Amino acid sequence: MRHTRSQGQRRRRAPRRGFTLVEVIVAIVVLSIGVLGLAGTASYVTMQMYGGREQTIAANMAMKVIDSLAARRCTDIVGGTQTRRGVTATWTVGDSLRTRWVTQTVQYRPKRGPMKTANYTAVIQCPELFP
Repeated sequence: MRHTRSQGQRRRRAPRRGFTLVEVIVAIVVLSIGVLGLAGTASYVTMQMYGGREQTIAANMAMKVIDSLAARRCTDIVGGTQTRRGVTATWTVGDSLRTRWVTQTVQYRPKRGPMKTANYTAVIQCPELFP
């Protein structure tokens, strides 16, 4: 006797393994958005690193000017301007009783964007003016 199945008793299929086409497409879209986000961030970080390099060059120039002025006698400390590697430092000297106040303005142009300005102030003591 042959066993027949009724309409309610259908044969169960074994579950298939793997991914559907929709799941693969969704995964590709999500991955693409992530990669595009990383690419945009990488270019921004590169610009910031280059800007930091230029700012470091400007700060080093300001330090060299102050060191040069501090090595002089107080009567020889005067204002001036100096330009190197695309960075311009301008400084003025203010007299005090036993010190000289040096105010610097350093200007540099980043790779992109407008001219940037940094201001520095230093106090140089004058031991030869002590009574």
